[in-house]
Amino acid sequence: MYCAPSSTVTRDQPVKLSGATIDHIRELMSWFDSERAVRVWGGPKFHYPYSEEGFISDLGWGRLSSAVLMSSNGQLIGFGQAYKKLNRGHLARLIVSPRHREQGYGRILVKEMMRWATELFSCTECSLFVYRDNERAIQCYQASGFCEACHPELEDSDVIQFMVAPAR
Repeated sequence: MYCAPSSTVTRDQPVKLSGATIDHIRELMSWFDSERAVRVWGGPKFHYPYSEEGFISDLGWGRLSSAVLMSSNGQLIGFGQAYKKLNRGHLARLIVSPRHREQGYGRILVKEMMRWATELFSCTECSLFVYRDNERAIQCYQASGFCEACHPELEDSDVIQFMVAPAR
């Protein structure tokens, strides 16, 4: 199992969004300690408990574009995925490492993922889904410019919220 470096990251240090690797995914797997945590992040079809092979399969590795937010000293701070949906850069599975939460990295991750998705898919808006009871995530997304919107195919709108933001 991967052991994270013991050094700490501060928000003053530069961070960079780059492509995710299998080693990043192995570390990401260690961030979840319950089925609920995996489902809130990965959605209802993500399996728990998981094997490395199952996690990688559920992640859509190779089908979805995956990125990581890294510190200047090589620490994995966050992870996210993006794909084109309804002519928008759709963000998915956004997460900040447990030890970097509550430090503003969520907004940095969202901002960088929005920039990356709009460049990757040549779009002017981004979108995402979030569980309505995930209040911290909703606050982060609203602070990043996202607003609730109607989705033509959403069936669980009492449980899931669709949000849209202009490209930044």
